[in-house]
Amino acid sequence: MIEQHFYTRDRRGIFSKTPGYDTVAKSGNLQDEFIINTLHDLCFYEAPASLAGEEDLSKYPKALFCVNTEEGSMVIGESAFVGRDYTGERNRYFTHNYIIPEEEKDDYIKNPERIIYSEGFIHNYDINEGCFISEVQEIRQSKPLNHTCSIEEMYSKASINEEIFKNIIKASFHAAQYGKKIYVVLDCENNYIEYISREILRYLYRVLPFPVRRRIGFITYMKIPKNKNFINIIFLCKGSIKRINTELKAGYIFDIPNKEFYIEGIDSSKHIFIDFVMNNVENEAVLNDFFNKVDNNNLEEALNLYKYDDIFSGNNRNIITTKKTDETVDKNGKRQYNDFKENDKANENKFAKIIKFFIDKIKNMVKN
Repeated sequence: MIEQHFYTRDRRGIFSKTPGYDTVAKSGNLQDEFIINTLHDLCFYEAPASLAGEEDLSKYPKALFCVNTEEGSMVIGESAFVGRDYTGERNRYFTHNYIIPEEEKDDYIKNPERIIYSEGFIHNYDINEGCFISEVQEIRQSKPLNHTCSIEEMYSKASINEEIFKNIIKASFHAAQYGKKIYVVLDCENNYIEYISREILRYLYRVLPFPVRRRIGFITYMKIPKNKNFINIIFLCKGSIKRINTELKAGYIFDIPNKEFYIEGIDSSKHIFIDFVMNNVENEAVLNDFFNKVDNNNLEEALNLYKYDDIFSGNNRNIITTKKTDETVDKNGKRQYNDFKENDKANENKFAKIIKFFIDKIKNMVKN
């Protein structure tokens, strides 16, 4: 069962009997120590400065977040600006968390749209109803039609290209392996940031191996960069980064509106694994088949991008066997490889042609 947690400003809370921000309700089995040490740090929200005084709550971006905790559980939560508190004088935010136990979270890891398109978050609670709330069996998921947009359409909406997206993939491996932060400044209006960030995450999670997904976390909106435990991928509104300090330089910055990218430490070389996932980015069945087989075979150093390249280069060839499927072509006429062996063979053919060209050239030089 999935536990719930509510946090906001009110007359009193569970841990404080004086007015202020605190947990106002929780599921009965949720441990106080976990709430104080982990959940409270995830309960935060700052409204965009440009919306100061705005009364229309729909214009404020909501902050969806997902983290994997040290205890093994997953937290999927949402913080939202909700207007006046009980005094009618001060503004407040409300955070609603779902806590998925370790034994259930892999269903979300392997089906990331259940995370990215979570819904059913509440934005208000009457403390007179009591401090205990029920557990739930599952988190509701929205089903908007725009889930079907292609990766090319996502690039267009997010004002990015394939090169930027591939670098975000590489950065995500470093986030999982080393705890790096990834700051993505989006070129869109405040009330559009949640939509764009979800679309990027939909494709990003699709191409990341399960071990990487189990280690990273994200948030779809922050006013300014904050260093929060377990949150690696941070989406920001344009103009959010005023100055590049040492803390930001320790991570990776994709400032899309200004076309400034601080990605020192990300290699510029091609990766066979990334070619494979990008060739099949619209073919989820092939990607999931590959990731499941890797996961079941317990790949060593499973957070290391190069280890996935090794599968295609032959060093770990015995780890994976994939079934043959019908050949597919995306709507742009680009061939999608049905399995990793086809991708490997295609690359081998390219290299073979290059080698043959140089051998023939050398032979002709010798003859002359």
